[in-house]
Amino acid sequence: MTEYLTRFALICLCVLPVWVILRRPWKRPAGREIALGLFVMYIAALLTMALEGTWASPAAMLQSARERISAGDGLRLTPFETIRQQLSTLNTDDSRTQLLGNTLLFLPWGFFLPLLWRKFRHFFPVAGMCLGLTCFIEGTQLFICRTVDVDDLILNFLGSLCGAGLWRIVRRLRKE
Repeated sequence: MTEYLTRFALICLCVLPVWVILRRPWKRPAGREIALGLFVMYIAALLTMALEGTWASPAAMLQSARERISAGDGLRLTPFETIRQQLSTLNTDDSRTQLLGNTLLFLPWGFFLPLLWRKFRHFFPVAGMCLGLTCFIEGTQLFICRTVDVDDLILNFLGSLCGAGLWRIVRRLRKE
């Protein structure tokens, strides 16, 4: 955990000066800038965790991915197989962590997209971005020797859509 926090802090320290120079947050509405800052920190933390793996030269990573695909090593491509296994052992901490973690981890992605950008306030644009991020992460994990699981994609996508739904609920409650 300390390793993740260290990487996250380094990314934030590198991004912060660039953000301050480019955005000049003191000239913009404070609420939106705070939300955008939180979103950037969330993305940095998510990518720090999700893209940890064995990084090598592009040629070596491509070769590794080819070998993994041909052998089926670390590929779980049957939908709902892992979810079904985790639901059957729901009383264990690992199963709850996997199911809830993969779902809740992407909830902020679905919440912040429509909050920050108007074009994501409709179903298809936000669903496309939610699916796009999860496909990017799972696809990248093929190259960095991490397990690629279609059920992770399903749970991440579901969590993102729940976040978008939560944004819609909050928006309606604020209008009343």
